[in-house]
Parts: sequence; C-alpha cells; structure tokens
Amino acid sequence: MKIIVAGATGLVGSEIIRQCLDIDAVTEVIALARSPIQIDRSNKSLKIKCVMIEDYEYYPDHVKAVFAGADACIWTVAITPFRSGSFSFEEVKRVCQSCTLTGLQTIYEAQGGRAFRFMYLSAEGTPDDPTKKPMFMGDYQIMRRETELQLQEFSDSNANIEICIARPGVVTNSTTWGRAALASLLQLTNHFSRAIPNVGRSELAAAILSQILHGFSGEILSNVDLVGIGQEALRAKES
Repeated sequence: MKIIVAGATGLVGSEIIRQCLDIDAVTEVIALARSPIQIDRSNKSLKIKCVMIEDYEYYPDHVKAVFAGADACIWTVAITPFRSGSFSFEEVKRVCQSCTLTGLQTIYEAQGGRAFRFMYLSAEGTPDDPTKKPMFMGDYQIMRRETELQLQEFSDSNANIEICIARPGVVTNSTTWGRAALASLLQLTNHFSRAIPNVGRSELAAAILSQILHGFSGEILSNVDLVGIGQEALRAKES
C-alpha cells in the first residue's frame, strides 16, 4: 500500500511515519511537508519518499506525479486552536479548510479513478450542527465543521473515494517536559474518568493506520473510538 502523509513533520504525522516503517503492508510512504523531514536512515526507511512543498494550497506538476498510484492519504495539516491566536482568522481558515480541500482534489485527481481512502484529522468537540455556534472559539469550531461537511460532500459527489473524519481529543506524548507532565496527569485521571478527552500519540497513529489498512469503521471516529482502535492495534502488534 502506498500512503501519503500530509503534515509529515508534525506531532502526529511524524509518529504515523515511524509506525509505517514496521508495517510490511505499507510499501511506500510519501512524506509531504514544508520543511525537511528527519528520518533515521535504515533499510526500512527506503520506503519513505520525502516531498517538500512551499504551501499546501499549491502543487507543482512534479509533486502531482509523485501522488499517482497512492492508495490512501492521511491529512494532519491544520492550525490548532492553541496556535490560532497567532494568525488572522482568514489564514487559519485558508490552512484548515482551503488547503485541505485543494489537497484532496489534487491527490484524488492524480489517482485517475483508482479506489482511494482519505483520513482527515479534525478535533473532538467539533459541533455536529454548524448553525449552533459554541461559546468557546465558536468561529474556529464552526469552520472546522464546515470543512468536515465539505469533505463529506466531496465523497458523495465523486466515485471510488472513502473519506473518514477522525476527532481526537488532546494528543498526549513525552516529546517535551511539559507534554510529558500533562501526559502523566491525564494517564492518572484516565483510570477514573476520561473527562478531558485525550489519546496517546502512539495510540492515535496506530488507530489511523489500522483504519487506513483495513477499512473505515465509520464516517466519523470520536476520541473514544480512536483510543479503542489504537489500543487494540498496539496490542496486536505486540502479540
């Protein structure tokens, strides 16, 4: 299977690529990013092709050619709520919505009608009803829901494409001291209640790859869904 990972240098994208190295069924990975990708060189890493672009809304012909023959794409590109305050809303919408839809259209057209799967990373708490504006970051959350709906419309209007929307909560990891402390705290509270929706980075990547490889179990996957699928996939890998 040939998989495109958009946002390959990000927190989730980099973990997806790392796990792809140990999955024999994944024969080629297109690591799409705007900056250089750090990869530990080994025989396994030969299946990874790093492709750099200047912007996720513009794709030169040589990049489109690399997309051809792909079986799936995992789209992790977004400006997160915590970073959105550093940008104008217009730029946040462009990156989260326009770039996503342009990327999907470009990658889909490169397949020439072949069956294709597209996984989009949204976020837990995205409102199902776009007419009901949440009190917290309402414009941002409505924009993300509108993006989801446009993706679903694309799937309904085009042949041979399956689209799944993943809605993870807080993605925990130990890449920094602060992140490690938060992960430890949430792991403790998770024994009693997952009141703050959260998922481990390795769990999320494993869940996404399981769905890409074996088929989507629904149009939208909640944080609870992703935790369960990811934990099961990791257990299967260890057995």
